[in-house]
Amino acid sequence: MNSKMSLSNTGKGFNALKKYFQVDGQTLLLLGVFAVLVIFFGVTEDNFLSNRSISTMAFQLPEIGILTLAMMIPTLTGGINLSINATSNLSAVLAGLFLVKIVPKDVSPEQMGLFVILALFIALVVGAITGVVNGLLVGYVGVPPILATLATMTFFTGISTGLTKGATVTGFPDQLSVIGSQSFLGIPIPFIVFLCVTLLTYILLFQTPFGFQVRMMGTNPIASNFSGINNKAVLMKIYIISGIFASVTGVLTMSRTMSAAYEYGATTFVMLTILICVLANIIPGFGSVLNIFIAIVILQVLSTGFHMFLMGMRGSSFFKDFSWGILMIFIFVLNYFLHDRKMQR
Repeated sequence: MNSKMSLSNTGKGFNALKKYFQVDGQTLLLLGVFAVLVIFFGVTEDNFLSNRSISTMAFQLPEIGILTLAMMIPTLTGGINLSINATSNLSAVLAGLFLVKIVPKDVSPEQMGLFVILALFIALVVGAITGVVNGLLVGYVGVPPILATLATMTFFTGISTGLTKGATVTGFPDQLSVIGSQSFLGIPIPFIVFLCVTLLTYILLFQTPFGFQVRMMGTNPIASNFSGINNKAVLMKIYIISGIFASVTGVLTMSRTMSAAYEYGATTFVMLTILICVLANIIPGFGSVLNIFIAIVILQVLSTGFHMFLMGMRGSSFFKDFSWGILMIFIFVLNYFLHDRKMQR
């Protein structure tokens, strides 16, 4: 009898834990894909699970990871933010121009450190301002999100291009590189930033009244409005947060590459964030930050694994993109059959 009660309590505790951390069938599917990929590349490539390889992945994935979180938040409301990469680049360009054009060259290292902090603050402010612009267009003017953010993507890119005249901004102080290329207690600082932003996103969306409003609005905006939720204000906050997250990506990129440019990631990053949201099964009103995290790690594992597997072979970048597409189709098909079986039951 006591044994049955113990098993029952354990089962209840496990279910409560799954519910708390938003663990669902998609989470288990992604974990299974992740395990298969790690085993495959771990067996076929001797250096895949080396400390150096893992550290490299931890340095690389935070940029696209935080940018994906910037995409996930408006997606939960039934919207989209196509301007996240343009926001990231604009934030980096303006912060970079401040360091190169405004800051005196003959200041002490301590003073330069303060100027670097001020430049990072400028980047975050730029991200917030771009969010206000998107929030006004989507929430208050009523422009469809895809059209509004497509327009602002072009607008923000145009500003970056005009300010730099198409050139790459370089010549930053060494203090800036600490964020993007150094480690703390053996953990890359960019990855620590990514974990902090991921945790903040989880708290905002699933542990606050604001998060409930976001998910309620994504599920049924009309019912949300009649229940007393100010949809316009929620959208404004959503796009401001999305813009700030995008500017964090700009800071990490600028610090890692010690440069800023209007075209960085312009051809791939937005599509990658949408791909990751699809893999994580993010839909209006429903989504899991944990699924986003796992999907990001999966794509980084694929990218690194295929780079090592096909090193020196022509067309290796094609196979990386090909593998992402195959993975996406595989999960679509698997989700379809799982959903069909569930409906039959």
